Amino acid sequence: MSEPVTTFDPSAALGERLSKSFPVFDCDAHINDPLSIWRDYVAEADRDTVRRFYWQDERETIVNSRSRVMGGQSHYFRPIFNPIHMAGPQMSKPIIRKLLFDIIMGRLTPEQVEQVEHEGAVDPAARIVDMDLMGIDQVMIIPTMMVMHVPFAEEPAGARILARAYNDWARDFCDHEPDRLYPAAWLPLQSPAATVDEIHRRAAQGFQLGLIRPIDARHDYPNRILPGAGASAGASYDHIFKAFEETGMVLGVHTFPAPVPADYYNGQRLPYVVSPGEFANYAADPATGQRIETQALSFVFEAQTWLVQVLLSGFLDRYPNLKMAVLESNSSWLRSVVAHCDRLFKLYAKERTAPAKRLPSEAFAEQCVIAFESDEVPTFRQWRFYEDLGIWSSDAYHTDGADAWSAMREMIAAGVPEDVQAKLLGGNARRAYRIEPHTFVDTEAPPIDRPEWFPQGESLARFAELSKDPRRTGNELQELLLGNGNGNGTTAGSPTGAVYR
Repeated sequence: MSEPVTTFDPSAALGERLSKSFPVFDCDAHINDPLSIWRDYVAEADRDTVRRFYWQDERETIVNSRSRVMGGQSHYFRPIFNPIHMAGPQMSKPIIRKLLFDIIMGRLTPEQVEQVEHEGAVDPAARIVDMDLMGIDQVMIIPTMMVMHVPFAEEPAGARILARAYNDWARDFCDHEPDRLYPAAWLPLQSPAATVDEIHRRAAQGFQLGLIRPIDARHDYPNRILPGAGASAGASYDHIFKAFEETGMVLGVHTFPAPVPADYYNGQRLPYVVSPGEFANYAADPATGQRIETQALSFVFEAQTWLVQVLLSGFLDRYPNLKMAVLESNSSWLRSVVAHCDRLFKLYAKERTAPAKRLPSEAFAEQCVIAFESDEVPTFRQWRFYEDLGIWSSDAYHTDGADAWSAMREMIAAGVPEDVQAKLLGGNARRAYRIEPHTFVDTEAPPIDRPEWFPQGESLARFAELSKDPRRTGNELQELLLGNGNGNGTTAGSPTGAVYR
């Protein structure tokens, strides 16, 4: 491998490196659910039960003992990189797109592909190093593929055991540096009684956030507060929300891309919609090559559907001490949706069956916060509305993740005052989670030394510019990508010359 060179400074185009006078709290960053959860934290006597529920090992990831699904381990994604490990320090979307192209073209070796993946997704020591580079002082740790698959698993006993195993692992992960790493609790909603127990157990251990995904995965939408038909045998979730109130744990509503439900039911499509994001899947037509990107809509649709129902039903008045964080769904839509709910709240006041005392906008402001990511410029331009409602999310290490410095640059460009930046980048999250502030990093790190094959320098800047409008710049982009090795004026390769083809 060539000697490292320092030619690419990702902050150069936006000015000199930054410093900050306040601690940053990352409200939603991910780990890649490691196999050690199943190997080391599920007791031998419980493994058959968990295998019938949701199981991962080196060979497979399986739901309900019958449906094989994609796990988060790197071998599922080879020969490309693992997207759950990508967006770490001084990475960017242009860098990741360029790396993907080089991999597809066979220009990177297996060893080079591994080098661009960040071990902070599974290793707490590596996580701390990355946080320092990314300007992150404290972080809330959230699982990844569990959010995708576990809501569809069925057996309540398996849900209880796996939730306990994951939460034990997450506690140990965060104990590596407890003033910086904070675990979110995974909740076994397949059993409301077990969920209540887990909320109390984890709150006593210092967990500040409990997670649900707002979808109808088992014909049992997770804000049902009255008994009725469903996979939970008619049990009400009322006691779950009261447990959140009693403990002070924040309810984290975390969305995810909508799967095709048939994946979980032996190829048979369910007779009802599980996630509003599914409509994007249904709009695709493989026969003609028409593809609708579900990730563009699913996150937002899931959160909006949940939130509108909550705000118009009087749910928050029923649980006045409940605190709720809307996660992984962007934020710029919130202002218009809340205004729309206020209008409907007044319009249908006499038709409401459940009592509600406050306008939806008032209830949200008093009990809720919403996550935003580093590039949400419309949110920053409306900072007066979001000043006390927004909580920053890096979404690391997923491919669209970004560091705190990029968020600060966008806020500065949008005219967000420094005291409001302090709220949005940490103050609001710590207030919601009742976490003491600690500052560990105050100055942006210098550029990381990268090897020659890594996308950088003028060719990366040109690639990023041309990629903005590929229809207009297609010929130039093709020349850049195909005309000279890896686009950096060099040809990637290992000492043996081995590459993927």
